[in-house]
Order: sequence, then C-alpha cells, then structure tokens
Amino acid sequence: MKRKAFIIGGAFLALTFLTGAEVWLTPQEAEAKVDINDVFDFQPHRGGRDARPENTLYAYAYALEMGTTSIECDMQLTADGEIVMSHNPLLNPDITRDGQGEYVTAGAYDIRKMTVAEIQKFNVARINPATEYYELHGISQVTPEFAKIPTLEEFLQLIKASGDEAVLLNIEVKSYPDPLTGDAYKYNADKGRFLQRFNELIAEYQMEDRTVLQTFDWEILRMEKELNPRITLSALWQEQPSWGKQAESLRRWDKEKSPWLGGLDIKDFKGDPVQAAKAIGADIISPYYMEISKEMVEEAHNLGMKVVPWTVNSCNDMEMMYDMGVDGLISDKPWLLRSFLEERGAKLRPKRKFDSAYHMDIDHRDAEPSQVQGGADAAY
Repeated sequence: MKRKAFIIGGAFLALTFLTGAEVWLTPQEAEAKVDINDVFDFQPHRGGRDARPENTLYAYAYALEMGTTSIECDMQLTADGEIVMSHNPLLNPDITRDGQGEYVTAGAYDIRKMTVAEIQKFNVARINPATEYYELHGISQVTPEFAKIPTLEEFLQLIKASGDEAVLLNIEVKSYPDPLTGDAYKYNADKGRFLQRFNELIAEYQMEDRTVLQTFDWEILRMEKELNPRITLSALWQEQPSWGKQAESLRRWDKEKSPWLGGLDIKDFKGDPVQAAKAIGADIISPYYMEISKEMVEEAHNLGMKVVPWTVNSCNDMEMMYDMGVDGLISDKPWLLRSFLEERGAKLRPKRKFDSAYHMDIDHRDAEPSQVQGGADAAY
C-alpha cells in the first residue's frame, strides 16, 4: 500500500491508493467547480486538430488565441509517472516520425512503457499525406517543422504564460477497462497513480476551479469524486456498434455489466445513460453527438447536469445541436464553430493574441476534408 499526501486548494488531502482513499476537506473547500453559466462552452477538439497538430502546444496556443471557453484534450500516463498529452496509448503511425523522419510502425511504441524523454524525441508535427487520416484532418492543418508530445505540466505552463485566467480545461483520462480493446486494456495505466499525478499538477497550477475531468471509464469518475470533489466531472459515452463492440459503452442488451460504467448496470436505469451518469456523480454528460436528443438535453438539465456532445464538424449538425439547447460543442474545426456561434448570437470570450513560440500566422488552410461514413473518424 502506498500513501501520498498533497495540498489541494489550501486543504490537506490524504490519499491511500490500492485500498481506498481518505479525503480531508471541509465542505466549503470541496465545492469548487467550473462555471460556464455566462458563456457558451466553445471547445476545440484536441486543441483544434483540423487547424494544428493535435494535442500539441501549437494546437493549445491556437485554441487560446481563438477565445476558447474550454480546451478539449487527452492524457496518457508514462512509465516514469508523468502525464503526456496524447489521444492514443500507442504512438500513432499516421502522425509520428522518428529521428530519421520516417513514420513509425503501428504498434511499435507504447507511451505507457516509455519515459517522457523517450517520447519527446518523436515528431508529431505533420500527418502522413499518404494516409486516410490526412484526408480527414491534415489537409486543412497549418503545421510547424517539429512538434513534440507535451507533458501536462508544459501545457499548464503555456496557459499561465498566456495570461488567460478564464480558459477552462476539458481533459480526458484515457483508460481502457474493456478487454475488447486488446493491448490498450492489457497495459492500462494504474488509475490511482494517474489521478494522483493529475491532482498534484492541477493543484500546483491552481486550476481546480477551471478543470473538467472527462472519461469513458466511469470508474475514474467515481475515484476522482472521492479523491478530489473540487473537480468537475464529465461522463463520456458512445453507442456505435458499427465502430466495433468496444465502441458500445452501455451494453444495454448484454447479460453482464458494461466494463465502462464503473460498476453500474445500465439495466438498473432502464437503459438511460443520463440517469446512470447522475448516479455516478457526473456534472456534465458528453455523448457522441448523433446520440443526442432534445429530450435527453432536457432530462440532463432537469437533473442539474450540462450537455456537451462530441465531435461536431458541420454547420448543419452544429445548428441541430444548438437548437436542442446543448451547453457546449466540441469540434475539430474551431474556426467553423466560432463563426457559427457568432452568427447565432452565442455569448463567447473574445479572441486574443499573446506572445508565444507556438503562434502561427495562418489560421487554417481552406480545404474540404473527407468524411468517414458512420462518423468513426470522430473517435480515432
């Protein structure tokens, strides 16, 4: 058993991993939550992956300049116990080049088995133009010569250097509780260590009241609510059989409980993920946008939860979601989403420039990316 103590927002928090958690917080200190009541929650997906290399400091700087409400992003835990910003647990062969400039072999490098120093030798600046992924997301990108996979701490340092004291984080703990995900499940990061380091950094940079923790693995939500109730929680889910069984979060028709729902059985909630998300302690629901209905939005609002669907990349879909009354939208195309929201009169934060080594003069390249039938590109 390992016991780790650290300070969160002026309160002493004692964490006991493997056997549970001891939380010493006064009720007042435990109430800090993000506030998005005064603006629409405009979120560039992975920092805006159709404009900049995803989950890089270039993407995050772009999102800050766009007047983003929240920056949507992803975390992985490394072998040396640090957090890096990456959607995939394995270095993505479509976007990752080695020191010789060659795109890496699929499955060759597992971030969770590598140190930060090893990871940051690779270049994730440009999508391989010979791939489908380039046609989906690279054709409109503006890219530098080199971009590393940053650590969470480097990302937090960028936010501090920008002087933006209002931008929020919508940050995903990548966790794979489903055996159907193969090696992602087999080598899943230790959840206690992951959350320990996350909470340490968010506390150090005084971001507790500006951070949403999102995840498909609802056990993470349950654990974080016990470890640090100051953090706002967002329940992700997807129910897309055409993407594969692992893309069915709820498993309404399975005899066994879904491994994604943190021990809950969706059948106990009559198949209703909104009720299940409320039961797990979520403040926000964030399903794939094609699974949203106006009734779902109203139900979530009646239960005191906000609704922020992913990943919405066309004006028609943005209009459909906006008219349903959602509280925010996540998009690969921040320029398109911001333009749409301005036309609809949504309240947004102003755009702002700041002195940064990651600024690029061109917003994006005018090109029409491809689309995958069924929308699976939204999830990979």
